[in-house]
Amino acid sequence: MNYRLITIVLLALPVWLIAQEEGDYNVSISGFVSSENIFDTRQTVTAREGDVLLYPAPVVEDLSGNDINGQSSFNMFSIHSRLRTRVSGPQMFGAESSALVEMDFVGTSNAVMSMMRLRHAIIKLNWENSSLMAGQYWHPLFVTGSYPEVSSWGGGLPYAILSRNPQIRFKHHFGQHFFGSITALVQRDFASPGPKGASSEYLRNSSKPELDLHLEYHKNGWKLGTVLGYKELRPRLQNENGQVVDETLGSAFGSLYVRKDWNNFTAKVKAVYGENLYNFLMLGGYASYQGVNAGELEYSNYETGNLWTELIYNKNQFIYSLFAGYTQNMGVNRDANEGMDLVYRYARGTDIAYAYRVAPRLGYKVNKFLIMGEVLRDVAAYGEAQPDGEVLNTEESTNIRIQLHLKYSF
Repeated sequence: MNYRLITIVLLALPVWLIAQEEGDYNVSISGFVSSENIFDTRQTVTAREGDVLLYPAPVVEDLSGNDINGQSSFNMFSIHSRLRTRVSGPQMFGAESSALVEMDFVGTSNAVMSMMRLRHAIIKLNWENSSLMAGQYWHPLFVTGSYPEVSSWGGGLPYAILSRNPQIRFKHHFGQHFFGSITALVQRDFASPGPKGASSEYLRNSSKPELDLHLEYHKNGWKLGTVLGYKELRPRLQNENGQVVDETLGSAFGSLYVRKDWNNFTAKVKAVYGENLYNFLMLGGYASYQGVNAGELEYSNYETGNLWTELIYNKNQFIYSLFAGYTQNMGVNRDANEGMDLVYRYARGTDIAYAYRVAPRLGYKVNKFLIMGEVLRDVAAYGEAQPDGEVLNTEESTNIRIQLHLKYSF
């Protein structure tokens, strides 16, 4: 309680201090209180004690042939309740200035759930046609103008990406209907895997930021865009003998998306294809193989393809929606590893060939109060992982999640 009280006081203190200053600063506080209630028909692979759903757990039989993971579960959460402070200030360098700090109670792991976590913290300068943003914010692959507006937390994982990163982003509008942005970023809470587990140090040790390019054309309710990115990891600095090694792994990824808005109907489609998508909480990662020389390793990316779509229809106070997603494990992407000994897989879902989800939902909104009901049907095809990453002899595992979500915004 003392920790939470101190954090809230520190968050509110700048608001009070700015209010004492004379000037052109405008400060607002907003957020929401969230209550989730979920029931799963079987055990699942998740984060945050079952709240953030990835896919069903595999079928594992005991000595009597009973499925150990075939047991249902129920839980309730309020950890996604959120508090944000926005500040808009005077002109600086000929641009309108603003800042944002946003917190929730998710924590960074199960061990620190219900403790405050930094979601976003950005400084922004807006000129007439350009803007510069610095701080922690959504990864460019998470397009704020077209993302899954699902009831369940996780934003459509593992079919849609979820990641927030420390970054610097420059954006420019080329006329009224087209913009482009370039972003340099690093990893923090959403990190790549390696010998020491998921960590930001593998990207840091490459001495290069990840670079991303985002282009979008929008007109008459249409949005068409693409995001392209590249990152380089250095998984280790020395080998088992203590000798310095200079082994790196480059990974590229990209996405295409389309959104169309009518009066009360919205349709979205997005495809993501990439190498080593582990840090986005998707299937994938990379594998290490024994190199030609003793003490050396070579790395190969897992390739993953993802596709999701969402339909939203608003009528009166009701919101009718449908989300569907599909992900495919495409194995490792190099032939050079043929005949080489596999050392380790730093990847998620290496024994899954594919997975998909269909999730209808219904919402009812009264002023700032929203009630949402959602049913998620998830299927994952588990099998035997081969050295090249291909998964054979698959068996499907299915989970049905029923969720009731209450949300009061302020």
